[in-house]
Amino acid sequence: MRELDMILAAASNARATDIHIGESIIPRMRVDTELLPMKLNIPVSMETLFEQIMQSLKPKERDIMLKKFAENKDLDCAFTAFNGNRVRVNVYRSENGLSAALRIIPHMRLSMENIGLPFYMASICKTKSGLFIVSGASGSGKTTTIAAIIDSINDNRNVHIITIEDPVEYVFQSKRALISQREIGLHSPSFYDALRSSMRENPDIIVLGEMRDIETARTAIELAETGHLVFATLHTRTSISTVDRLIGQFPPAEQRQIRLMLSDNLLGVLSQTLLPKSGGGLIAAFELLIATHSIRNLIREEKLPQIYSVLQTGRSQGMMTMEDSLLAYVERGIVSPSDALLKAPMRSQFLEMMRNSQKINASFLRNLY
Repeated sequence: MRELDMILAAASNARATDIHIGESIIPRMRVDTELLPMKLNIPVSMETLFEQIMQSLKPKERDIMLKKFAENKDLDCAFTAFNGNRVRVNVYRSENGLSAALRIIPHMRLSMENIGLPFYMASICKTKSGLFIVSGASGSGKTTTIAAIIDSINDNRNVHIITIEDPVEYVFQSKRALISQREIGLHSPSFYDALRSSMRENPDIIVLGEMRDIETARTAIELAETGHLVFATLHTRTSISTVDRLIGQFPPAEQRQIRLMLSDNLLGVLSQTLLPKSGGGLIAAFELLIATHSIRNLIREEKLPQIYSVLQTGRSQGMMTMEDSLLAYVERGIVSPSDALLKAPMRSQFLEMMRNSQKINASFLRNLY
C-alpha cells in the first residue's frame, strides 16, 4: 500500500475530516475540530506524497494540475481514494517547504434527514426558479448540505442539473435527473465563464460552488430571474451578513438594482455551523431565512438589520435563528452550553435564552460569560 493510502486509511479510521502534511513535520489530522498528531510507522516524504497525489488523478487532469502548480506555486484538485472516499487537496509552498491540506469526503453521503436540515428545505427542492444560498465558514459542512439537496432532487425530479465546482468533490450518478458536473480549471477557466456558458446548456437547476466575484453573483441572480433554480454558497456566518455581502460587493451605483432583483428572486438563506457533540462527533446547527413578503420588503427598502426580528417571529413559517437551533441542542444534552455559546452570533441574547430555559441546569451556566 502506498504511503498516501496508509495516511488516508489511518485518518478515515479515526473519523478525521482533514489531514495536514509537509516537509519535516509530523502529519496531523483534524478530529472533531481538534488537530491531532498522526501515529504513523512509516517515513513520510512530501515529494513522494506529491507524486502519489498526482498519480491519483486522471492523466489529462494530471498534466493540467502540474502546469498550474508550476505557474501558481499551489493547486487545488480532487481524486477518489482506494476506499471510495473523495479527497480534496490543496498543495502549497511555505517556509517549511512543500505542504498539503487534504479534506476527506466520505463516499457514503448523508441525506437531508441525516444532516438534520430544516423541514422547509424539502419544499425548496421542489421549486422551479429562484436563488437559494447556503452560507457558513470554511469547513462548516456547506458542500455536504448541497450534496444532500442534489441527491433529493436527483431522486425525485426529471431535470437537468449543472454543477460548477472548484474542484468537484462529491460525484453524482444521474437518476431521475441528468447531472453534468464541471470543474474550474479542467472544464472551464472560471466560475463566471462556466455560469455564462450554462445558459446555452439547457439547465433547469444550476449549483454554483461559490459566488467569488461580482460578475458571477450578477449572472447567478439573472439566471434565477430568467426561470432557473440556482443554488450557491457564500463564506458568511449569518443570513443577514449573506444578503449584506451579496449586495455590498457591487458598486454603489448598482446596488439599488441588485437589491430589487434579489428581493424578487431570493428564495432563502441557510446558514450553518458545525460544533462538537457531547458524545463525540460533529453536528450541524442552522439558521434558516425564508424570503417571505416581509423579508423581500426589508431587502428592497435597505432595512437589513430588521431581518433578525422577522426571523425570530417567523417560526410558524419555517424560519429559525441560529440561537433557536443551538438552544434545542443544549436542552437535549447534545452539545455543551459553552460550545454552543461560542457558535452563537448573538451571544448575549443566547446566554439569556439559556438562563430562561427550564430544561437547562443553571449550574452549567455559572462559568459562562
